[in-house]
Amino acid sequence: MRQEEKQPYKVCRVGGHSFYIYLEYDEQLDESYPVYPDFEQHPDYTAEGRPFATAEQESCSCRKPKAAGEALPGDCGGCGWFYREQTPYDPIGICLCDARRRKPRSQREETA
Repeated sequence: MRQEEKQPYKVCRVGGHSFYIYLEYDEQLDESYPVYPDFEQHPDYTAEGRPFATAEQESCSCRKPKAAGEALPGDCGGCGWFYREQTPYDPIGICLCDARRRKPRSQREETA
């Protein structure tokens, strides 16, 4: 069955985007698991140029603890820059680090 014909497992809405999450079946484990976007391989950004990230994504060099005195996080979900829009458990969020922000595209660049 092609991805377009499958029903999404869930829809994550963040930063004005909707991300459709589908289940994939693993024959070895004999179970299904949700497949989230790979923002490291296929970056995506908000209209303001902020990058999307998954909570389980490995932290980048810009990572910071959520609170002073804590250890540096190993994943984006534990990073102080990671913003979850709806709940503290959102699997997809926005990186608020200015060093990772890209300049927003102009209207002309988007239509070119």
